[in-house]
Amino acid sequence: MAKLAGFDFYLLSAFPRGDRTAFTENRLISNWPQSLVGFYEAADLFYCSRLVTAMKRTIVPIFCEEGSFAGSAANQENRKLNALFQMHGMKNTFAFTLHDADLKQYIFAFSGGCPMPTREQAMALLDGSMEDGPLESLTRREIECLRRCLIP
Repeated sequence: MAKLAGFDFYLLSAFPRGDRTAFTENRLISNWPQSLVGFYEAADLFYCSRLVTAMKRTIVPIFCEEGSFAGSAANQENRKLNALFQMHGMKNTFAFTLHDADLKQYIFAFSGGCPMPTREQAMALLDGSMEDGPLESLTRREIECLRRCLIP
């Protein structure tokens, strides 16, 4: 999905909570370089990043230019972090939240050098994150039994 949208990197993480703020304990899957993951974990800024701070205020998808994973306060650490993310080609980030059946909240983020997606591209990314079709598939026998019950 990330490549189709023109982004090079993706991240799926749990939304940080008060008792789970660290990046590595929230990151579920990503294709971030391991060196970047290690540096970012040591910086301990995910829970207070510009991205997470913005996502706490809205339910609509967001687009951050430069510094989306840096802390919301301006400091020397943010400049280093921004430079490192840009060095890896992660200039811009498009992100949205997802919820599972238990109402746990997740962050899905695409990063790269891409400009802000158009409305149509954003909708395609949102639609692409949802699986189409039924949650369960029926066996032939189950379908046959249903047909017999429904058709007199």
